[in-house]
Amino acid sequence: MTSYLGLRTNSCQVAIISLHSHAGFRIKDKLFIISDIPLLTKGKSAFSKEELAKPVFASVSEMAENHFLKKHQHPWGQLAYASRGIMKVSVANASFIIPPERALWIPRYTPHEITTRYGASYRSLYINNDWARFLPNSTTSINVDGLLRELILAVTHWGENYAVDSTKQRLISVLIDQIQSASTAPLFLNMPKDKRLQKISSILNNDPANSTTLEKWSETIGATPRTLNRLFQKETKMGFVEWRQRLRILYSLERIDRGEAINLIALDMGYDSASAFITMFKKHMGCSPKQYFKTANKHPVINFNSTQASAT
Repeated sequence: MTSYLGLRTNSCQVAIISLHSHAGFRIKDKLFIISDIPLLTKGKSAFSKEELAKPVFASVSEMAENHFLKKHQHPWGQLAYASRGIMKVSVANASFIIPPERALWIPRYTPHEITTRYGASYRSLYINNDWARFLPNSTTSINVDGLLRELILAVTHWGENYAVDSTKQRLISVLIDQIQSASTAPLFLNMPKDKRLQKISSILNNDPANSTTLEKWSETIGATPRTLNRLFQKETKMGFVEWRQRLRILYSLERIDRGEAINLIALDMGYDSASAFITMFKKHMGCSPKQYFKTANKHPVINFNSTQASAT
């Protein structure tokens, strides 16, 4: 059952909404969905003029298998992160795969949806616009080292009514600096806009093992192989073969993370052998599938609170 609590800001009516296990609010005709972040602080709104009342709020939840958070947006920036499991975050014309070694910076008013096939420990941060102005203006996948990981987890322990004292101000400054200076990660795939290419991408998204060549596609799409490849290059920044390889990598990561046999994954991704799949993986990621996930459990534990941040 949906319940409503009406609030009024200086400029518009805001409806705070409880949607099952998620929360949200409506400003004018826009609905914003928020997972498990505090909406009210001591009887007052956590939002003012489409802004957060604190420099940063944490969104913490355990996502079940096949979890789907439908397309939504926020009037502030979000650092999407999962300390366990892998999320897929889709924005306009691009999909990002976010394992625990990565996070995704999502600028304000960026429509996005989040899915996870096998579940994830969701530990994301919503960042006040005064602080977010130092961060990228476009959706950016970044590498998460041990320091950034523990900063994120530390914030999840602050609660909704934390005091913004000098210690937390310093930690927030370090957090923003770490996000800003983090190296970017290649775990994303641009999606084509051309309707002819969308027919191909839709089929491959449903069946990554599909090995149909551009020559065969051209017979049904109505464009020459050369034209199709040129369009892939223009719209996705990579040729068709490379784009399909990247798609297969993204679909394989969740299964690799779960410890499934590489040879079975390789066959399901359209490869004749595990060695062929590993060669392709190394070409794109710079290491083997097993090496890629080795760092997942090697982060140092750094105590930022009186109670040490957990790794869950």
